[in-house]
Amino acid sequence: MAANGCAQTVPGKRLNTIKELTMEFGGTEWFWRSQIWDGQLPYVQVGRKMFIDRLDLEKFIQDNKLSN
Repeated sequence: MAANGCAQTVPGKRLNTIKELTMEFGGTEWFWRSQIWDGQLPYVQVGRKMFIDRLDLEKFIQDNKLSN
């Protein structure tokens, strides 16, 4: 058994909604949607909802970093 009394660790949340991206990373919902529609950001579609994988978001950030 783990030291904190829990036998298992719960994995972190992997998929985020567009609304969650705007709250956590800023920008507007339309910014994130435009990145998806332009093919810059992959997504998972479940019904009518679009979810963004945290791993794809990290790659998107790395690919769009600028340095002077």
